Amino acid sequence: MAVTIVKASGRPEEFHIQKLVNSLIRSGASEDAAWDIARQVEKQVAPSMNTKHIFRMARRLLRKYSRTSDMRYSIKKAIYSLGPSGYPFEKFFARILKEEGYSVEVNPVLEGHCVTHEVDVLAVRNDSGFVIECKYHGNGGIPTDVKTALYVYSRFSDVKKAYDLIADRKIFIRQGWLVTNTRCTTDAIKYAECVGLKIVSWKYPERESLERLIENKRLYPVTILSSVRKSSLDHLFSNGIILAKDIADMDEQAFIGRSGLDSSSAKILKKEADELYFSP
Repeated sequence: MAVTIVKASGRPEEFHIQKLVNSLIRSGASEDAAWDIARQVEKQVAPSMNTKHIFRMARRLLRKYSRTSDMRYSIKKAIYSLGPSGYPFEKFFARILKEEGYSVEVNPVLEGHCVTHEVDVLAVRNDSGFVIECKYHGNGGIPTDVKTALYVYSRFSDVKKAYDLIADRKIFIRQGWLVTNTRCTTDAIKYAECVGLKIVSWKYPERESLERLIENKRLYPVTILSSVRKSSLDHLFSNGIILAKDIADMDEQAFIGRSGLDSSSAKILKKEADELYFSP
């Protein structure tokens, strides 16, 4: 008999063991380990249980198999830990785009046809420019709604109209993007698809969703490291260390010197980053 659980948004949903298995495998667990963990969790799932509680159960079991897989399974929590302001999320997404081959600028001021706009990210590849607004939510139960999509598209349209009037422009503003760490409402997606606004959100679109972009190239934020402290984040971000990969790519002494952290804290983070990227 199917068990109905409750998502972070408050919506009911049937528990599907395959979805749990898939998320565990994406985190780096073997298929056998993922099924073993999922079956153990399934026995404990009760009607109306919150998905956060199910996540915690799976993570506790996963930790017994692999510490690095446990860290990978924490992507969603790691993104929420970028808060409370949205600025680190903007920098994080800009780094993802940079790894995808875009040149990026965070918080540029762009002239629109009617007014001036400070946008979150301007991404450029070849001669195509993309105006990107990042909407960060500290609460996973808050979806990004159609009002936000309307706002983002109107700003993009004003910037595009101004750029289209420049005769010798080197950049052609092609598209507006709405990027969020939560889900979008059905109306937000419907409107975006209608006007050509690109959405990158949790679980949407299926092949280019936020978690897929992260997982495809293992572009985890530094907050995925279990020993990172909130007090350390400002030092790391201000020194351009946004991804756990940034730490793994440096030798220990280079990271200690660049991080702005005390030697002991830096060595612990370096060890965890190396385990995440270099452990089997």
